Amino acid sequence: MGFSVLLIAIEGKSPEAVHNEYDVEPTEEYEEIAESPVTGMTLQNGQYLLYDSDGIIPENDLLARLSKNVSLTLCQVNETVMYSTVHAWKNGIEVWSVFHDANQGIDHLETTGNVPDLLDRIREKQTSLQNECEDVCVDFIFDIPVELFVACGGIRYDEDPENAGPEPWQILNRVTKTTKKRKWWWPFG
Repeated sequence: MGFSVLLIAIEGKSPEAVHNEYDVEPTEEYEEIAESPVTGMTLQNGQYLLYDSDGIIPENDLLARLSKNVSLTLCQVNETVMYSTVHAWKNGIEVWSVFHDANQGIDHLETTGNVPDLLDRIREKQTSLQNECEDVCVDFIFDIPVELFVACGGIRYDEDPENAGPEPWQILNRVTKTTKKRKWWWPFG
């Protein structure tokens, strides 16, 4: 089947603020591998990372809210259909993206906005690997958005974070609008 995940790395916002805006609540449970539907951890570079495998793709208004006054980088992969994308948001606006869809061709790659210069080096390496490969079933272009996400401070979706400890992933539970804890106006509630 393969991975189908969404990673969101947020720089400059506390985990508590991210949880509130992403409509998740932290539990007291941690796991070695991000296997729960939604988990989170603080990376060594200080970015907070959400690892979301529950299939709910955030709308642009949520990403705009999450990136208000900060920057975030989002990486989505679906190995089943060989789809990968990376997006950067800053101050509520999407500033660039890189997108690969193998269904549009093994060499398919689209960009929007002013992508980082790092993309050229990554694209050159992965294209070279693709051209040298004799196995038509291997898709090295798929890794271009993934590697760009890593170069921007994130992690690979299919590897353990470096020096993260034995159980770095905090399990987060989705909170619906109807079950979200209310803040009472009454000081004794």
